Amino acid sequence: MKEITVVEPVFYNEFKCIGSECKDHCCKGWNITLDKPTVNRYLKSNEIEIRSIAVENIITTKSSYSNWGKMKLSNRGRCAFMDEERLCKIHKLLGEAALSPTCATYPRIQNLSKFEIRQSLTLSCPEAAKQLLTRSDAMLFNEKKMLQAQALDAADVNQISRFINLMCTNIMIASGVNLEEGFYGIALLFIYLDKVKDDQNAHHKIEGYFVNIMQAIQTGELKTSISNINPDRQLQSALLLRLQGYLATKQGTRGWTTLQHYANKLIYIQSESLKNGEVDGSMPRLSDIWQKKVMPWLAEYPYLLNNYIQYRMYNDSFPSNSEISNLSNLYLMVSEWFLIKSLISSCVELVGEIQTEDFINIIYSYHAVTKHDTRSSIAFLNEIEKTKVNDDISLIYLLQ
Repeated sequence: MKEITVVEPVFYNEFKCIGSECKDHCCKGWNITLDKPTVNRYLKSNEIEIRSIAVENIITTKSSYSNWGKMKLSNRGRCAFMDEERLCKIHKLLGEAALSPTCATYPRIQNLSKFEIRQSLTLSCPEAAKQLLTRSDAMLFNEKKMLQAQALDAADVNQISRFINLMCTNIMIASGVNLEEGFYGIALLFIYLDKVKDDQNAHHKIEGYFVNIMQAIQTGELKTSISNINPDRQLQSALLLRLQGYLATKQGTRGWTTLQHYANKLIYIQSESLKNGEVDGSMPRLSDIWQKKVMPWLAEYPYLLNNYIQYRMYNDSFPSNSEISNLSNLYLMVSEWFLIKSLISSCVELVGEIQTEDFINIIYSYHAVTKHDTRSSIAFLNEIEKTKVNDDISLIYLLQ
């Protein structure tokens, strides 16, 4: 028998679908794939209504066993099985067991290794984002053990990668609401990793350097280092515009309308600066809003955005993309954070108050638009490459 460890964050355990009360229902706005048994079950259902809907609205693709068909969406972008009360007719008439694997599991996801299951939720679900951002204990973990005959059909944990991931996570936790300090600390760690990678005592030296970074956060040394960096407003503005341009190509996807609501506020602030002849003028304004309005509010809710970054470290197994350098992985995360931060700042500036609901809306809609498309990360990296000053370390210019 093999022992399997199951890791579950608190917000995963506490999640419950709120059905028709959801602000952006998952039964609309994107492709809903069905496996072979589900397609056959619906097409041959004894329930006449289910069978007739299936015959008219299931497009048989036979791409694979798990992708045997997909639902044709209505003119309103809805799944044909969704009723006027925004509830699922399959669930109502046939029961939960009749749901397709996609519908039965969403927003739950798993990251498997040989002897471990890491449970999580995708933040494209508004309720999942709410649970993560509004619970101070959301990213505390529960572990349980289970026995089964064989190990899971997955690679074993890469202990070096897990070691790096744990150091990065603890650096971000130590930074609290000052996420930029955490990102800066991780950048220093990655530079040091490259420096000692061939050293026989690398592991011991890396542990010592990690301790130094943690101490530098506590003493304020990293904060001072960041404050001494001259902002590159041109790089910030160019990157932000490029990322916005990419998001504009995602029109029509689920979550896009919500994300665009906040993007329009950012565009308004950028337009005001251009009218005044200040090409990069919106950058100092957004930075000022963040420091004077957002940060004091976040001090009362320190877990809100730190939970989000902890989630990204855990859910993405950061730095997960082995095809690019650790610094490039960090640059991608910092760029995404810079975009989210800019959306929050512009909302606060134009609305005049800070509401948790806006944080939730921005996070969930950003994930709905970008995290269900494997091409998004590649597209973001391409845009980043076009704006770098020289190398990956230019990411520090996004931290002011």
